[in-house]
Amino acid sequence: MHAKLAVADRRVLLVSSANLTQSGVTANIEAGLLVRGGSAPARAAEHVAALCSSGTLTRLEW
Repeated sequence: MHAKLAVADRRVLLVSSANLTQSGVTANIEAGLLVRGGSAPARAAEHVAALCSSGTLTRLEW
């Protein structure tokens, strides 16, 4: 399984198997975890920032 994640304001974290599209969220049967508060949202944001800084993650240009 692979997961998608979204972090809002370093305070809310969504980790889900759903594609973050309208049909992916409404039409498919998926699992997800919503975390509000604690250290997990900030740590996830820091991890993604570190992956970007190292060049492991890069922005896709269309």
